Amino acid sequence: MFTRKVIVQTDKNSIFKNSDHIKIARALCKKWALNDGENLFLQFGNQIEEVCIIETPVYKIPTIEITPDLAKKLAIPFEIFPIHCLYKQEENTLKLGPIISCVTNQMYHEEEKFSSMTPFFEEMAQFAKQNHIFFFINPLIEWDGQFEGYVFDSGKWIASSLPIPEAVYNRIGSRHFETTEPFKQLSTFLQEENIPYFNHCFLDKWETHNTLISYPEMHPYLPNTTLFDDYETFIEKLTVNKCIFLKPVFGSQGRQILRIEADKNRYVVYYSAFSQEVRTLFRSSYLLYQRLCDRLNNQPFIIQEGIDLIPIDDCPLDFRILCIKNSDQKWKVVSSVARISPKERIVSNIAKGGEQKRPIEVLSQLFDEKLAYQYVKLMGELAVEAATLISDRYDELFGELGVDIALDKDGKLWIIEVNSKPSKSDEVTSRIRPSTRAVIAYLSYLSGYPLK
Repeated sequence: MFTRKVIVQTDKNSIFKNSDHIKIARALCKKWALNDGENLFLQFGNQIEEVCIIETPVYKIPTIEITPDLAKKLAIPFEIFPIHCLYKQEENTLKLGPIISCVTNQMYHEEEKFSSMTPFFEEMAQFAKQNHIFFFINPLIEWDGQFEGYVFDSGKWIASSLPIPEAVYNRIGSRHFETTEPFKQLSTFLQEENIPYFNHCFLDKWETHNTLISYPEMHPYLPNTTLFDDYETFIEKLTVNKCIFLKPVFGSQGRQILRIEADKNRYVVYYSAFSQEVRTLFRSSYLLYQRLCDRLNNQPFIIQEGIDLIPIDDCPLDFRILCIKNSDQKWKVVSSVARISPKERIVSNIAKGGEQKRPIEVLSQLFDEKLAYQYVKLMGELAVEAATLISDRYDELFGELGVDIALDKDGKLWIIEVNSKPSKSDEVTSRIRPSTRAVIAYLSYLSGYPLK
């Protein structure tokens, strides 16, 4: 039996300071068919304690009062908080929850907090609290089987020892860190304990392309893509396309991307460095190939056909469509942005100085209003289809995917890439964004406490 928003508080002046008695409001006892003096099990995360019920008529709102000693045993870090309760009659257990966590490799510092991720984490914490969800950030330094993290309360991050969460959001921001022992050990623990967590890992660009290209209906939307390998394949792609992009298979945030253009017997290479774009000229295709082999240092790269993007104010333009699963396990578009690249840049990624606007605002400058809205609708449908096909191919759980879509000068849509760790804006806002709401809602659903 599910009850929303129950006030759980500790009473320092209780006469039951060293016992495991709990006071339960009469209205709750009646709802759950509990009697004064009966025993039941009280659960918070993985901590379970047998307690004795004291029915009390004092509280007019749903309230449970526990002793400080019991709060310590259950790893409840606060004196008072509203939370949901799930009474399992067949197990005679009253379960407090949900308990959800976000795991990150971003360490906490007193002044910088969680660096650029701080606004997003605080936004998550605020929305969770508004919906009576126990939420904490788990900076993963090492794994010893215990959850140590930070809870946001009264505008501050408070370090605490915490219970095992019922659902985990993976916001590890480093591909390398996902190969380390602490992350592997945590992943193994979550799998063994049947604790759902998403997103399982970063996506591999080459594997993602092969997944989508295996579906005939996706062929028209995928740029010609192959692995960077032998010279013959490289020069063939450059000859056919005149413009190609080299992208690291395991790259993110627009890093290490090269654009190569063929102009008669010249080959121009563009890449972003610091605050500017660097241009290098080669007159020999083989010398260019050799230089690339040295530069790429045996790391896997893909060659992707260059798309003649439709510009806005002479700047390249593409779109990031964010899809998140809902409580029906269906992918839904929760936000979309048009990303405008600076004129001197080859990528529109916000991390590289790109600007973002509402898609309809930008598309209405390029087309009439009806066609602009049609493009917004089509991009959403295409992103949902791509997210569905990719997540269906993996055994692991994916619940959030960012799909990058381009529009060329002929009005054709292209899927440029799909990201399982879409970047989060470090903009401080006074509102809770739809994407943040959707992430918390999905975590709550996975934990067994779906939001209204």
